[in-house]
Amino acid sequence: MRVDRLPFEELPDETRQAIAARVGEDCPRAEVESGTSSALASLFWPASGPEMVFVKGLPLDHPRIGELQAEAAVAPFTPAVAPRLLWQEEAGGWLLLCFEGAHASAWAYFGDDGDHLEPVAAALRELSLLPAPAEVQLTPWDRWGEYCNPVHEQLLTGDRLVHSDPAATNFMVERTGRVWMIDWAWAMRGPAWIDAALWGFCLVLDGKQSVEDAARWARSIPAFADAPREGVWVLAEAEARSWEDWREHGMTELDETITAARAWAAHWR
Repeated sequence: MRVDRLPFEELPDETRQAIAARVGEDCPRAEVESGTSSALASLFWPASGPEMVFVKGLPLDHPRIGELQAEAAVAPFTPAVAPRLLWQEEAGGWLLLCFEGAHASAWAYFGDDGDHLEPVAAALRELSLLPAPAEVQLTPWDRWGEYCNPVHEQLLTGDRLVHSDPAATNFMVERTGRVWMIDWAWAMRGPAWIDAALWGFCLVLDGKQSVEDAARWARSIPAFADAPREGVWVLAEAEARSWEDWREHGMTELDETITAARAWAAHWR
């Protein structure tokens, strides 16, 4: 479900006042156009404190509020590549999260002729080493199990912190090469190779790479290089089936996504 953006001026008075109390009255602001999960997404440049902050929010009665709540819950445990959560507040019937801002690209470029791939791979290598905190209970089986044979559950079981959505739009790259990995609403505990496997699919979809080139980049992450091939296929096949399911339920413009997912799954069969 894509979330429609609400202009800052149309937020409830109490919500706007709560933000102003944090960043300052008449604080310079810019709306963020990318992203589809928040009704509010704005950058602010406070007169004091951090140079720039990012505030996102949803009404408390929105169907996707659970994702924002999950992102707040995992924030204290995310790695250095994730922007720090500076504050959270409920005001005017909205949940607001404020993260440190970043002077970076709107999203990463996944084409094989760009210079973002190695920094992103380095971020995924770092993430693959981190254990999942007890607060993170969502698992790959919770998300993909309905598209799998039950005998394969153990293949998708693990104890590492998994982002689970390494799309190009969830990476931002600074001029220095530093990578930021954003939007942790679907963080879960699972095998260390899960993010690399999903990244390979994203390289095919977002970067228009061949499955062979995408597989080589995925293998540059040791956790994936050591992953059971059957496990990678089970996940890739489940991801493809999930997109096909969305199309059957009426979601449109998924042909390119499904073609990429099917090609990635077939490579591991």
